[in-house]
Amino acid sequence: MFERILLPLDGSDAAEMALPYGEELAGRLGSELVLYHVHGPQQEKLDRTQQVYLDRLAETVQSNIKKGRPKSAEVKVSTVVEAGEPAANICNLVDKNKVDLIIMPAVSASGLKLGKLLGSVTDYICRTVPMSVMVTRPQNVRRTDAKGRLINRLLITLDGSELSKLALPVGEGLASRLNVSVTLFQMARMILTYGDVTGGSAYIYTKLDAGEEKQANDEMVKIEAELKQRGLNVTHIVTSGWDAANEIIDVSKKIGADLVVMSSHGRSGLGRWLLGSVAEKVLRHGETPLLLVHARVALP
Repeated sequence: MFERILLPLDGSDAAEMALPYGEELAGRLGSELVLYHVHGPQQEKLDRTQQVYLDRLAETVQSNIKKGRPKSAEVKVSTVVEAGEPAANICNLVDKNKVDLIIMPAVSASGLKLGKLLGSVTDYICRTVPMSVMVTRPQNVRRTDAKGRLINRLLITLDGSELSKLALPVGEGLASRLNVSVTLFQMARMILTYGDVTGGSAYIYTKLDAGEEKQANDEMVKIEAELKQRGLNVTHIVTSGWDAANEIIDVSKKIGADLVVMSSHGRSGLGRWLLGSVAEKVLRHGETPLLLVHARVALP
């Protein structure tokens, strides 16, 4: 899985914050890591300077990967520099090459976390490219265990739909290859109940949909058992609430997840691919690195 990983760079510290994740995944999965830089046509004279920048960075990345796997075969780190517009060029590169994963930071070129806006290129790629995209967060670039690893616990989110389950094979594959633990998550939705009219006005209260809670628990137990049979360290959590995205964000913090894995879906609209509403909110407001598995890629 993820035989070739694309990591776009623009020379900023913000973009380089994604490098540790590229190093870790390439090193632990044996993937080729492609460092990519695109510049405007008017900067063509700087081609050589930008190529030197990427080549030096590639040497450092190669050295860091080798330190993490001294007895393994060398992981290939390649570079590409070209002129054009970043988002469009990345789309073209993905189309022409066998890229399995794109890693990008959820920050602007200045390093500022933009929240609702995200980085403009990252936002466009997540919406437009039918590809798995990993979005890193600047506050999470820290080693989380004694071996200096960034990813040690995955949170795989489900909602009972077949679409959401498309994230399972990717999450399972990562957990197995990286030898990390997995928490499965699903939210049972609360329901509105209208009370008797008193004094001319109705009151509203909420209650748990017991049937949906049982269905969610049964599904999680079944999937957990299947993954355990295949040798994974798995637990599950089912919560109740209104807002699945907020529940995902809260649970990821509570369990100390290092990566949230969830599916996104594309539907035609105004000539571009759109994220699902839950994935959109987690992408924009979450604080944990996020791996979006695009349905178009995950489907056989």
